[in-house]
Amino acid sequence: MGRKTGRGWQSLLALLPLCLLAFLLSCEAESYESGDGKYSNVRADFAEVHTNANAQFYGLMTDDGDSLTIAEPKAYKWAATADSTYRALVYYNKVEGKADVVSMVSVSVPAIYPVWKLKEMKTDPVGVESSWLSRNRRYANLGIRLMTGTEEGKDERQVLGMLCDTLLVHDNGHRHLQLRLYHDQNGVPQYYSSRGYVSIPLQKHPYQLGTGDTLSVTVNTYDGPVVKTFIY
Repeated sequence: MGRKTGRGWQSLLALLPLCLLAFLLSCEAESYESGDGKYSNVRADFAEVHTNANAQFYGLMTDDGDSLTIAEPKAYKWAATADSTYRALVYYNKVEGKADVVSMVSVSVPAIYPVWKLKEMKTDPVGVESSWLSRNRRYANLGIRLMTGTEEGKDERQVLGMLCDTLLVHDNGHRHLQLRLYHDQNGVPQYYSSRGYVSIPLQKHPYQLGTGDTLSVTVNTYDGPVVKTFIY
C-alpha cells in the first residue's frame, strides 16, 4: 500500500514556451552523423555544458563523470545566457585532456508540473526510439521523433511538457513517480520526422528521487501508449 502526495507549482502556461523552445532548438541545431569519414572516431556524449561571461561554451561534464575543458570556446544560438548550464549531446574529439568539439545539439530538460494544473491534456503521438537512465543518475532520457513540416504562411509550433500524474510513497519509504509526456501537435503538418531528446531531471525538488525509487513515463505513440520505467 502507498499514499499519494503532491505539491502545487507554477502553471503549465509558464512551462510550455520553455519546453517548446528547447526542443525546437535541438531539432534545428547543427548535427553530426557518424560514418567512415575523417570524423569516424568522434565521441558522442550527453553532458551538462557551461557557458562563460560571453555565453560561449567553455567546459562540460559528461554523464560518465568526465570533466573537460572545451579547446575552443564557442557560442550557439540556442544558448544565449551567460554563466549558465545547458544540457546537450556533444560530439567531440578528446585531445590532450580537452574536448575538441565538432558539434553540439541542445537537449530539452522540462520541469515537472502537476497534471491537475492543466485545463486540457494533449497527448498527440510521437515516436519513441530509446530510453535510458544516465550513468550519474541525474536524468531519465527519452529519444523521440516528432512528425513535422511547414506550410506557406503558417508558423505553428509543437509543444512538449512533462506532467506528474501521481507521486506514490510506499510503506517502505520508496517512492514511485508517475509522469506523462504532454505533446500538442498544434496543427503542424506531419510531412517528415525529426529526432530530438528529452532529459527528465531526477534530483530537483519537489520530485527528487533517491536510491530504490521508481519512475514511470507514459508516452502516447503511433502504436498506442507505452510506459518507460526507470529504477533509480
